[in-house]
Amino acid sequence: MASNRLLFCTGEGIGNVVQTIPAIRTLKEVLGYEIDFWHAFGSFKMPKIIPHVDRWIVGAEINNLDFSQYIGMVSTFWTRNHMRRIPLPLLNKIMPLRMDRSEVDIYMDIARDLGARDFIWHGTCSYNESGKNYDAVIHNGYNPYGSADWKIKSYPHYGELVTLLKDPGKIKKICSVGIPSEYIVGTYNETGKDLLDTLGVIKNAKIFVGNDSGLYHCANALGIPNVVIFTATSIKKNYDARFHKYSTIIGRDDLECRPCQNKRRWARDCKTWNCQDLDPAIIYNSVMDMLKRNI
Repeated sequence: MASNRLLFCTGEGIGNVVQTIPAIRTLKEVLGYEIDFWHAFGSFKMPKIIPHVDRWIVGAEINNLDFSQYIGMVSTFWTRNHMRRIPLPLLNKIMPLRMDRSEVDIYMDIARDLGARDFIWHGTCSYNESGKNYDAVIHNGYNPYGSADWKIKSYPHYGELVTLLKDPGKIKKICSVGIPSEYIVGTYNETGKDLLDTLGVIKNAKIFVGNDSGLYHCANALGIPNVVIFTATSIKKNYDARFHKYSTIIGRDDLECRPCQNKRRWARDCKTWNCQDLDPAIIYNSVMDMLKRNI
């Protein structure tokens, strides 16, 4: 039996997976483990988005593994109910996500449980090379096919923002990415692409603009400056300055009801979604300031 190979178990969406990168790199590069990664929920059909692992396993592919090659497994909260099917010892304490602590830091507890005292807080994600070059890539992220109705994440004024950005002498070439329903009028249409192709488009951009979504986390892993709009979701949970070091965060800090992500209170408490009412000029100014700093 190999003495240093771990099975890293998790699931959920793009952003959740990408935010495990610091923990995985710490396990591999600080503690010296070999890492195989199991994305338990095969319905996502997620490609190998993390290049820092040796083997990428999705869904039922777990049944084809020779478990004798592993010293044990580690798991995030997402796969806590899937452990009984895997004949390996669990080597970490599974920690639930919280609204007052970053998801990145919670995943780093896995490395802490295995003895890490030095930590790597960043790392890249995979992408396909693209011949497309845009000044700005925009993602109005609210994928309706996930585990919740994330339309609350969307921003209704992207069209106005695009108009401001395209004024003469400003940003000229802007595209939309994501699923087709996330296309923003007035931009080039790069929606509907495979994930790794989409990330190739983002990788070539001068700036990424979006809301709290999986592609925002990917933009940081790709090292692309980004301006990110937070509506109802928790900044403390979904942002970590050590990983999201390319981000400028914008949100309605004046609203006492924010964030209402805890137990998804917006489903029963909110009728107005005032958190989406952000002046596009504020976002425009942040985009232009970030571009000036990175020219």
